[in-house]
Amino acid sequence: MIAKKRMTRRTFLALAGVSAAGGVVAACGGAAPAPAKAPAAAAATEPAKAAEPTTAPAVAETVTLKYVYTNFVGVPADQQLMSDALNKITQERINAKMDLVNLEFGSFNDKVQLMSAGGEQYDLVYTANWTNDYYKNVDNGQFVELDDLLPNLAPGLWKSLPVTTWQAAKVKGKLYASINQQQFPKNGGFYVKKEIAEKYKLDVTTINKWEDLEPYLEQIKAGENITPFVSSNFLRQAEICGYGPVDDAISFIWVKADDKNGDLVNYFEAPRHMEIWDLQRRWWDKGYIPKEDPKLDEETGILKTNKAVLKWEPVVKPKFESEFVARTGWELIIRSLAPNILTTSGITATLTGVSRTTVSQEAAVRWLELVNTDKPTYNLMCMGVEGKHWNWKNKEQQVIEQTKDAGYNPTTDWMFGNQFYAYYRSEASIGAWEEGKKINDSAAPLATLGFVMNREPVKNEIAAVNTVLADYLPTGPKGIPSSDLFKAVETMNASGAKTVMSEMKKQVEEWKKAG
Repeated sequence: MIAKKRMTRRTFLALAGVSAAGGVVAACGGAAPAPAKAPAAAAATEPAKAAEPTTAPAVAETVTLKYVYTNFVGVPADQQLMSDALNKITQERINAKMDLVNLEFGSFNDKVQLMSAGGEQYDLVYTANWTNDYYKNVDNGQFVELDDLLPNLAPGLWKSLPVTTWQAAKVKGKLYASINQQQFPKNGGFYVKKEIAEKYKLDVTTINKWEDLEPYLEQIKAGENITPFVSSNFLRQAEICGYGPVDDAISFIWVKADDKNGDLVNYFEAPRHMEIWDLQRRWWDKGYIPKEDPKLDEETGILKTNKAVLKWEPVVKPKFESEFVARTGWELIIRSLAPNILTTSGITATLTGVSRTTVSQEAAVRWLELVNTDKPTYNLMCMGVEGKHWNWKNKEQQVIEQTKDAGYNPTTDWMFGNQFYAYYRSEASIGAWEEGKKINDSAAPLATLGFVMNREPVKNEIAAVNTVLADYLPTGPKGIPSSDLFKAVETMNASGAKTVMSEMKKQVEEWKKAG
């Protein structure tokens, strides 16, 4: 059995106060550097060839690589046991030892920033657009350029992603981190308890927008005497509205998913957003969503006791149903309501950087190749030692079973490398990774994919507008109808929203010309 409930990156972001739907990213600090070069549109949907496990030639002398990352459940009791097993592999495969520095999430960002500012030696580090700010690190010259190193020393990793995906992580035309592959598109939707769907003849394949659910919500509320949805959080998610966010820290600016020109809009003025605003207000009035949203850690208990039977989900993952059964005890049916869109923030949400203070750029990149192409190595980091922390349940199908009270189970597969190489934790999940990769490779890139906003010229205006949004968003549709949203827009503009919009438009045009 699994010793700890599996935690997803989205769950951690929510616990940390970070919006998974493109809201204000509280964990990000500092200004991003100037815009990166535009990706080639022709390569947008070109699928990547699957990576092949490789054994990179060893470096001349054995080196020790200090790898700094974070945890959300505490340092595992058997961290050293796993580390010892890992070093047997790395010494043989890349002639390197791994010094794993596993920091608590609460102090991770500050500690790494201090290490970097003081010039402390380390080799590899977890970085993202939401913690240990990737763009701030690049701006400070902390990371090594990887444009030549990855194709030459990590060919399997390099070939595992389409060219446009790598382009999205570039800054000023250069790549400074390896992408930890997971499902990138935020194809939000909802899930419903299977028993309820069958009882009320709810065929989710006929639900293509929130409005299609209303007749069923009315029946469920009356028949079960409950509030159907557990929360109303992010029913207005950008992707569900048919848009994509340009910069997570400037959450009010969106681009329409099918707009090839990449025209910027204030989402408070977007017609579809206004429609869903009124819908959410109507649902609140009718009791389809709660009067006050519960805290994140309270939602599972509400669902588990059948006090609610539907929930919004920001990322609809293949085979997600198997994860949920263990959490609530009931089966579900899930439905995406958003197109599969590739955005810069979706791709840069989990990365690994090579520090300028590394003892060996070559050895560090060979580690990236090993952990991203060799399943046993990657799963040792993710799951621990076979026979001690997990056992095979179905080896042919790559399904494992965690041992009871396992001393190593960090539940952060997405942090270490290619999540599509993870062993399955249940037989119901078989095939999920293959389907997830297909979603990535077939997703349509947002017109601004690869654009990175230099926030410095308008940092004060961004902070002022975000303060205004903090007053409106918690209340949301419960407070005012969409016909009064012009008041919000007026207040935002008075705080500098138009200035931010103008600056972003200028930078986007410069970025397009550079491409």
